[in-house]
Amino acid sequence: MELEEIKARMAERGDRQADLANMLGINPTAISKAFSGKRQFTHAEMLKIDAWFGAQAVETASGIHTIPVIGQVAAGTWREAIQRPVGHMPVAATHVPKRAFGLEVQGDSMDLKVPDGGTVVVDPDDKALFPGRLFVVLNGDGETTFKQFASDPARLMPCSSNPAHQAIQLGDGTPYTVVGRVIGAYSPL
Repeated sequence: MELEEIKARMAERGDRQADLANMLGINPTAISKAFSGKRQFTHAEMLKIDAWFGAQAVETASGIHTIPVIGQVAAGTWREAIQRPVGHMPVAATHVPKRAFGLEVQGDSMDLKVPDGGTVVVDPDDKALFPGRLFVVLNGDGETTFKQFASDPARLMPCSSNPAHQAIQLGDGTPYTVVGRVIGAYSPL
């Protein structure tokens, strides 16, 4: 969702910047800075904003779904999750949930699954970690990564042609949140 769309939807509903700040649990000055271009909404904040407005996939008469592409995700080491909406993308699969969204992949730690510059489709309602499945994960510092989950011990594994990428261990006391399971991927030719 673009900043101008957020402002327009707030105006339609009669919401104030303070209402948005209260919903996000942040200082109202952070909203003022975001609206003036001095700050960007984080990925987690944009997920909350999308939910606040009820943003979801839209199905056209032809059965094609469009989902919002709400930002980028690191395929490498943890990287700050910043919202950079790029619009919507069509997806032909009818199994794509209504709350699914897209993220552009940056990095090569998952290039055997999705190349740098590709887009992953994330189901935010599927957060149960199962070995072999792909996930977007957020750490306690507001950074995300896209990896494959493995167990015994729990870790996030790269799927890369670049041997420099290493597994990220989970359960070492560092907090993390599963943003959602990656259920599809699209890449430019």
